[in-house]
Amino acid sequence: LAASDRGWRPRSNTGDANTNERQFERPAAARPANPPVSPPRRRRARIEAAPAQARLRAAETFMEKDTGQYICKVCEYTFDPEEGAKGVAAGTEFCDIQSNWRCPRCRASKDSFAPVTITIAGFAENQDYGLGGNSMTEEQKTLYIFGALGAFFVLFLSGYLMT
Repeated sequence: LAASDRGWRPRSNTGDANTNERQFERPAAARPANPPVSPPRRRRARIEAAPAQARLRAAETFMEKDTGQYICKVCEYTFDPEEGAKGVAAGTEFCDIQSNWRCPRCRASKDSFAPVTITIAGFAENQDYGLGGNSMTEEQKTLYIFGALGAFFVLFLSGYLMT
């Protein structure tokens, strides 16, 4: 088919003077109806989406999960209830320790200890849904994902051992 049969028409300046080539342009119907989005239009769309994003950010809460451990703010000694400490039997919770107890490393008071917490990001109403994945930390999710990938890799490679 010739170019003119496909709806293309020659431009007003037809070709190069040295060659017989002709240049063609698209008909108006074949041109895109919507021009590309201009930067001001993108900015306007971003500004219009800002209140919805702010509302979602406000709804996202970070759940703090207590580990049961406490850390000294002075020397960073970690008290673990399962291990105990000097003068404290193993299995004793931090709240059950006497108020005059001091850090075994730097001798700071019990008030100098802060609880060790794990931060879990996400929407508070979604924390209880699913198979427990919403309440896991980032490190736990990473461990499960790459552990499962490694297990499947070993499983597939073990297929070569079968004869």
